[in-house]
Amino acid sequence: MMNEKYVCTLSAELQKQAKDELNEDPDTREQDIEAIRTWLKKQPHINARMDDWSILRFLRGCKFSLERTKEKLDMFYTCKTAVPEWFSNRDPDEPKMKELLEMG
Repeated sequence: MMNEKYVCTLSAELQKQAKDELNEDPDTREQDIEAIRTWLKKQPHINARMDDWSILRFLRGCKFSLERTKEKLDMFYTCKTAVPEWFSNRDPDEPKMKELLEMG
C-alpha cells in the first residue's frame, strides 16, 4: 500500500486548537508519525494500518504522547485480533453489545 503523506487542511483556528488541546505541533507532526510507523514495523504481533492518517488519529487521541499512542495501538490491534467480532458487524441493539456499552 502506498503511503500518502498527511497534508493538513485544518483552518488556522483548528490548528491552534489542535496545538493547544492535543499538543499537535506542525513542526514535529511528520516526525511523530514516522516514529510510530517505525515502532509498528518492529511489532510482529501488530497488523496495523501504516498510513499517515490512521497513525495521526491515534496520536491525536493520545494527545501526541508517543508512549500512550504505542500502548493504545498495541491494545487496539491485540483486541482486534483476539476478538474480531467486536470490530465487525457491530449491532448496538445486540444484548452483548448493549452490556458492553453500558459498562463504558
